[in-house]
Amino acid sequence: MLKRTVFIAGLMLTAFVGSAAAQQASAPVDLTVQDIALQEQIDIYDQTIRVATGQLFNQSDIPYTNILLSAAVFDEDDQQIGEGFGYLVDSCGAGLLPGFVLRAEHSQSFEVPLELYQPDAAINRVEVVPQASAIEAGDSAAFELPDGFTQVTDEEVVEVEWNGPRSLRYATGCGRDLFIDWSWNSYSTITGTARPAEHPSAEHVTNALRERLGLTDPLLFNHSLIRYAPSGTRMVFQNHINTVYTAAADGTLLRALFSSLTNRTLQNIYWLDNDRFLAYYFGAYGDPVYYFTADAEGRFISPSPLNNQESVIVPGASRDGRRVIIAGTFDDGTGYYLNVLTYSFFERLFEAELPGNNWPAPLPIVDTGADLVVRVYVAREQDGAPVIQCFNRDEGVLHDLAALPLDLTESDRAQWWLSPDERTIALAANGINGGLWLIDLDSLPACQN
Repeated sequence: MLKRTVFIAGLMLTAFVGSAAAQQASAPVDLTVQDIALQEQIDIYDQTIRVATGQLFNQSDIPYTNILLSAAVFDEDDQQIGEGFGYLVDSCGAGLLPGFVLRAEHSQSFEVPLELYQPDAAINRVEVVPQASAIEAGDSAAFELPDGFTQVTDEEVVEVEWNGPRSLRYATGCGRDLFIDWSWNSYSTITGTARPAEHPSAEHVTNALRERLGLTDPLLFNHSLIRYAPSGTRMVFQNHINTVYTAAADGTLLRALFSSLTNRTLQNIYWLDNDRFLAYYFGAYGDPVYYFTADAEGRFISPSPLNNQESVIVPGASRDGRRVIIAGTFDDGTGYYLNVLTYSFFERLFEAELPGNNWPAPLPIVDTGADLVVRVYVAREQDGAPVIQCFNRDEGVLHDLAALPLDLTESDRAQWWLSPDERTIALAANGINGGLWLIDLDSLPACQN
């Protein structure tokens, strides 16, 4: 169910970690509460409740688990007028299991629903006290990154856009939110530094644009999945019945694409070269994936998604959008297949056990001279561990390259993006083990015998 949230403006709240007497083994002094705010949310019974939100930061070198939070609510006379008990949440507000481990030097969002003794009482401040169990050294070993891997952040990363071969921007937040609601950062692979940034297309999303697109209703606006092409000149969105449109940056010059998708859930728009894109659909983990490719001018590249071969995984499209790598069980057995969308060509590349539709899509590499897919990078599990592999189509051989720092639950998502010079992969994941990593392909074993 969609959780509707209203921020209460003009209210200054102070976060406390408790008095000295409260700082015992169950209330560690090195867990600090930050950025506390008060919200109004609509619960599952459609009732308005007040919730204290914020970040819990572990400033020690010890990981913690079994984390709970309690809150005391006070009025301006410093009289307690309410209380609450809360939990850690992910970027979409879903509660984390008690076994979640808050790593050293890491923060995590929390929510504490508040119960006021008098419903109309005026809140002046909220004190939040964390309780947790320390994990002994060695009980929570960190993944050791292979050679050629660099971790950019351990936040939940949901989108990456390359600006050039050595720079990119990435977004953190809830994957189902609009791009204007994400927190964006710019990152340079030369300096290894990230800094907060505004998305260059955010300025186009105005009330006038929403009126032109028929998205003035907040629920329809959130459903639209607006995405701007890397050039910033045009955009893609869906309307209330899931018809996909492209439009100019200001919402004019609308062009409809596919309208037979009323019962499909658009999961993402994955941008390719020259404002081409892959759109893909599925309902939940384990569902078949439907897809199509087109460009931001509203020109079809592939047939309708209902006429393309279904895939078990998210398809990986070539930069021109004419070819995709899908996976499933077809006439030649279970494995990864090359599907040329612009004419009838379907070839099994290799046999393999398949990951779910929450894993990164394959990355096909095209020899521009021969105009052929020559190798394909895939992310999948091998012997229970996530790995990156490379299929050499000339040899017909799948090469193991390195272990991947992924630890995905069924509700988590991971995706990756190839740099313009095809030498670096940006791997991103959301969820409690999310993050962003750069993979230097020149540092990995060669994709050949």
